[in-house]
Amino acid sequence: MIMNWIRIVAFILLAGSSPLQAQDADSWNWKIAPYLWGINMSGDVSIGPIKQDVDVSFSDILSNMELAGQVYAEFGKSDHSVHFDYTYLRLRPEPSTLPSPPFLPGAELSTKLTVNIFETAYNYYWKGPGGPALVLGARMTDMKTRMNPGRLETRVSGPDWWDYFVGIKTHNPISRNWDFDFYGTVGTGGSDLPWTLAATFGRRFASNNRLLLGFRLWGVDYSQNNSTAPVALDLKYYGAVIGYEFN
Repeated sequence: MIMNWIRIVAFILLAGSSPLQAQDADSWNWKIAPYLWGINMSGDVSIGPIKQDVDVSFSDILSNMELAGQVYAEFGKSDHSVHFDYTYLRLRPEPSTLPSPPFLPGAELSTKLTVNIFETAYNYYWKGPGGPALVLGARMTDMKTRMNPGRLETRVSGPDWWDYFVGIKTHNPISRNWDFDFYGTVGTGGSDLPWTLAATFGRRFASNNRLLLGFRLWGVDYSQNNSTAPVALDLKYYGAVIGYEFN
């Protein structure tokens, strides 16, 4: 159902998109945007027989977060560019009570998550700079999960994997100073059918820099089977985005 909506929205925006004001095809274009992603997380994480449901709001993440940072950069010339997107999170969700039995009464499961997400991609703007783009790229996820189930042995797992994706970007001018960007991807690789969706409004200033306000949604379904501690992640990251783009 979600993928059907992504396709519908992509085709609507693609049909209505148009290039920005003409740019010099022989000059290099660049943009760098540090931003805050107000991430909410939902789903579940398991290591071996230990499983924890994850339902963390942005306010919970803020209260339990140790460190976070995000940045986007794109560089290109004429109809071609490459972009990089990096997100880092380190947080400690509130402990949850384990069922008894098999665990001792009152035993709690405490979890620490460290997440690195790095995306790199090639963009082909077939209508020229500022128009719609076909995106081909790769995304690396490095997640370290530490679970301490009561008085039992602590479980630590560090799954990391690469996903490869195809996507569409569109740029849609609304007025002289406002525009709307859409970006959606779907792929394959280490996880099962990863997908992303982002919609952003931009307020352009006289300097050509932009204030960015939007929403971002990612889906991750990953499993790793081994003899010691099988790992399974079924998570959705979603939330509002605010950033500032330098051009």
